[in-house]
Amino acid sequence: MKYTLTILILFVFTTNVFSQECDERTRARMIKSGISDKIIEEQCGKIDNEDNVIVSNVNVDDKNMDSIRLALGAAYGKFKYTNSDNTALSGVFDHDLEGGALKVSYIKVNYNDLIYGGGLSIVSVNGPEVSSVNKRTGYYTYYNSYYGNFDVYLKVKHFASSFLYGLIGYDIELGDGFSFQPTARIGQKSIEASYLVTIESQNYSNLETLYREDTSEFGFEIDFPFMYKINDSYGIGGNFCLCRSHLKVTDDAERYDFTSINAYNLLFEFYQ
Repeated sequence: MKYTLTILILFVFTTNVFSQECDERTRARMIKSGISDKIIEEQCGKIDNEDNVIVSNVNVDDKNMDSIRLALGAAYGKFKYTNSDNTALSGVFDHDLEGGALKVSYIKVNYNDLIYGGGLSIVSVNGPEVSSVNKRTGYYTYYNSYYGNFDVYLKVKHFASSFLYGLIGYDIELGDGFSFQPTARIGQKSIEASYLVTIESQNYSNLETLYREDTSEFGFEIDFPFMYKINDSYGIGGNFCLCRSHLKVTDDAERYDFTSINAYNLLFEFYQ
């Protein structure tokens, strides 16, 4: 009888502790998980009508994490030139491109830690005016019957992509306000390249021609953000992004390849 009474007292005490720890959101989670009312009552204690009203008003599909995320980062790229008729010219105008990236996303995290939302990403790079790698100071590099002696200069004015996307991912809480949020972005990507070709001739005035090419395509990117929540209003972080754009332009035997990559960004979060 003595041991029976002790066990009964411990059971009643434990039940009261669990009852104190069950708030409205905990009850909502249990309801959403399909746990029966009887088990909820055993774990959390009996709830009155007022508590029922509160629970019914809890939106179990929403977690308290709606935010606007701003990403700022550097971008780099590559321009490559190939000529299938005259392979000696292939690679003579290749050079690096530099620029930046701006991304704005709306992000929501639900009770299952599922991330969803959408946004817009703009990445733009450009390069300096370059001549052939074979050019020597004080001399013209090329010759033909029309221009005579001449040089060619090429400048990538800009190579830009705009990506309108939806996103889905998962929120992994690391503790102390830190989280890891791997995310996939899917949408429509518009790409544009603009480049200036200048022919400097010994016999004629310089000839400048501006070329512009554009296309649109299906876009897919994978993002790996690490976030730190400073308070209920602001957060900061950084990410590694598999974010790449490419455009190939062909003109008979000539081929122009433009590539841009945005791999790292600073992230600024504004919670709603």
